[in-house]
Amino acid sequence: MAGKNKVEFKVRIDETLYKKLLAAAERDNSSLNNHMLRLIRTNVEYSERIRGKIDVSKVKLPEEESEESK
Repeated sequence: MAGKNKVEFKVRIDETLYKKLLAAAERDNSSLNNHMLRLIRTNVEYSERIRGKIDVSKVKLPEEESEESK
C-alpha cells in the first residue's frame, strides 16, 4: 500500500520491456520501483525544462474525476 502522499497506479507493458527494466534496475543496484521513479522524475524535469513548470493545482487525479461524476 502507498504511504502518505503517495499514489499507486498500474502500468501495462509487454514482457520483454518489463524484463529489460528489471535488468536495468539490477545493473544500477536499485529496486524496480526506485528505478522507475528515477526515470519518471527525469522525464518530468525534462518536460518542465522544455515546456515550462507544471501547475499541479490544475491537475485532477482520475479518482477525483470519477467521484465528481457521481
